[in-house]
Amino acid sequence: MSQVALQRGDEVKINGQESIGEIVWLNGKYAKVAFQFVEISVSLSKLEKVPSIIGTARTFPKEALSASIQSSTRFLNPDAGAFSAFKTEIDLHGMTVPEALSAVEQWIDRASLLGHKHLKVIHGKGSGVLRSAIRSYLQSHGLARRITNRFSDVEGEGVTWLEIK
Repeated sequence: MSQVALQRGDEVKINGQESIGEIVWLNGKYAKVAFQFVEISVSLSKLEKVPSIIGTARTFPKEALSASIQSSTRFLNPDAGAFSAFKTEIDLHGMTVPEALSAVEQWIDRASLLGHKHLKVIHGKGSGVLRSAIRSYLQSHGLARRITNRFSDVEGEGVTWLEIK
């Protein structure tokens, strides 16, 4: 398979991944690729060029940060639109514990990237299984600074407030 010559401004993705980024710098065997919130240095041999599509929505490439890719990472400032569009509360009603934990993990990561510090988790009262699992998870989460049910007199036990670092 012949390698297509890559250049600055090309839209690329890492082999086997779906997130699309733009080459912002090239140096022989490596390229610096800007994804939505991160720039990553990647070997050119691990990149594939994708057709340029105006207005392509880019997603945060968690997979690009895996140990299999030797990279240096620098976080970028997201635009104000992304910050204001982010919902600082998440409603977990109807989710199973594994679904809720996955959703909360991704939500906290996104909040941290965007610079949000105060978050509201709505898990409901129910039997308390989801509340217990969520609070236990949050207590062990590296970004959690404070976990409270500060408005329990109004909201009851169905809401947990989270402050992240």
